[in-house]
Amino acid sequence: MAKGIKKELKRPDEFVSFWTRFGEEASRFYAANKRPIIVGATALVTLIAGSIAFSEIAEHQAVRATQALDRVQKIATADLVPAGGTAKDDGLPHFATEKERVEGALKELDGFLAAEPHSSLRPQALLQRGELLLALDRADDALAVYDGLLRDKLDDRLRFLAREGLGYAWERKGDLDKAQAAFSKLGDDAASMGSFYKDRAPYQQARIAELKGNQDEAARLYHEVLDKNPTTSLRDEITNRLAVLELK
Repeated sequence: MAKGIKKELKRPDEFVSFWTRFGEEASRFYAANKRPIIVGATALVTLIAGSIAFSEIAEHQAVRATQALDRVQKIATADLVPAGGTAKDDGLPHFATEKERVEGALKELDGFLAAEPHSSLRPQALLQRGELLLALDRADDALAVYDGLLRDKLDDRLRFLAREGLGYAWERKGDLDKAQAAFSKLGDDAASMGSFYKDRAPYQQARIAELKGNQDEAARLYHEVLDKNPTTSLRDEITNRLAVLELK
């Protein structure tokens, strides 16, 4: 597999700061929704107190889960420390090889999933698990994760990421037709979302067309991304791919 494709399959960019950003918003969300429940015209003090306590518990659970998943991501991106080397005193386990590091992050994540089977962040945790499995070349296991997610009720953003993960898993297995089928549905998933998702839908289709040797179709789709999204964060990547195509 080409180095460029290996790099693409790792795709750490959209996940590196996800849990940090989510954590900053979790407390604000739950604080804004601490509304007492009133039945009829009578304010039931115990019910109100119970609803507030439940909100506080939910907030603590959300923040705790966010911290746990952020820790997984930090482990997955921690500095490698060769045998005999000295690791940073950052409270994280450090590993000598990338494979060991990813396995360590996966072990941490599986511990969270086992301890918090009903966490509201379970879909996000499973998306993270799929990423780690792909990094370990465990495409069949990743496929099972993404298939399971897509059978559940997810919000649009998570469904898009699960669908994209499914495409990457089929790509890793070498089945470009099934990868293309998965990526082709991203446009529908992205219809109601922001430009990041709309950019990635045709971009992924272009990549698969390029891998299948359909250079003209790949170039057309790459140009479509640039024309419709002039400020896309994918501009440098697409420009480089177009330059390579022109040399072929």
